[in-house]
Amino acid sequence: MRMTKIRGYSLAMMAMLALCGEATAAGITCPAASAIKQSGTSNAGTQQEETDYTATEGGKTWKGSVSAYDEHTVDLKTLSAGKAATANAKGLVACDYFNGETAALRLTTDTK
Repeated sequence: MRMTKIRGYSLAMMAMLALCGEATAAGITCPAASAIKQSGTSNAGTQQEETDYTATEGGKTWKGSVSAYDEHTVDLKTLSAGKAATANAKGLVACDYFNGETAALRLTTDTK
């Protein structure tokens, strides 16, 4: 019986944290796709080579990168608007952008 109570409290806490995260994200807007700029390449010539992207919205800087070895590329001209902003318990918010049906880029910002 004691384990059932603890499990119930754990589930209630997880639900509360999820709601708090969504409430935090509710006041944050994903940057417009047109605001995203390619900001350079990091780790050039290595297995971790990435193309970096940034955007600014509401005074927050959003950052993301795409590995040079991914199967897709980010076409900024056809990138669609961010689908959703979601927050986690650490205060990170993510916005996903798409080229057609393919998730092309994820930008994140820290709300703390």
